[in-house]
Amino acid sequence: MVEANSNNLFSMEVAFRRFYKPLRAYAYRFVNDRNLAEDIVQDIFFELWNKRAVIRFDKDLKSYLFKSVYNRSINALHYQYKRSFNSLETIAEDEILEQFLISTLEGQEDSLLIKELQHEINQYIETLPQQCKNIFLLSRREGLKNREIAEQLGISIKAVEKQISKALLGLRKHLNEKDLLFLLWLFKMYN
Repeated sequence: MVEANSNNLFSMEVAFRRFYKPLRAYAYRFVNDRNLAEDIVQDIFFELWNKRAVIRFDKDLKSYLFKSVYNRSINALHYQYKRSFNSLETIAEDEILEQFLISTLEGQEDSLLIKELQHEINQYIETLPQQCKNIFLLSRREGLKNREIAEQLGISIKAVEKQISKALLGLRKHLNEKDLLFLLWLFKMYN
C-alpha cells in the first residue's frame, strides 16, 4: 500500500511538472485572466490528487486534464456571464448581438468558441423563412440600411424592421437554448 502511494505521489509530481504550464496557457486562451487560469488548473490538480487512488496514470491523462480545463474554463465563463447578466439590459444585449453578427459574418474571428457560436448563428439563419432570411442577410452581410432594403425588395421600412427584430429575437432565444448567449457578452467584453 505504501508503494502504491509513493507511485501515485511520483505520478502526480510528474504530471504536475509536465502539464501545469501548458494547461495554464490553455485555460488562459478561454478566460483571458492569468489568475483565473491558474485557479482553474490548480483546482484540476487538486481534484486529481483527491482521486489519485482511482485514477490510472498510465491511461491518457493528458486528454483528461485538457478536457477538464476546457470544461472548467467554460463553466467559469458561464458563471461570470450569469453574475454580470443582471446588469445587462435587453437593449445592450441586442447591441452586442448586432456587433457580433457584423464582425463574424464578415469572417474576422478565429477562436474555437467564436467558431462554435458562428456555426449556431448560421444554422439558425438557415431556419428563417426566406423573406426574413433575405432581409436579415442584406442587413448584416451586405450592411444595407433598412431604407435601402425596403427599396430593393419593394416593401415598407416597418416590414424590414419587423423582420430584423423577429430574426434577432429568435436568434437570441436559440443561442440561449444552446447555452451560448454568454459568448456574446464575452465578445463585447474583449472587443
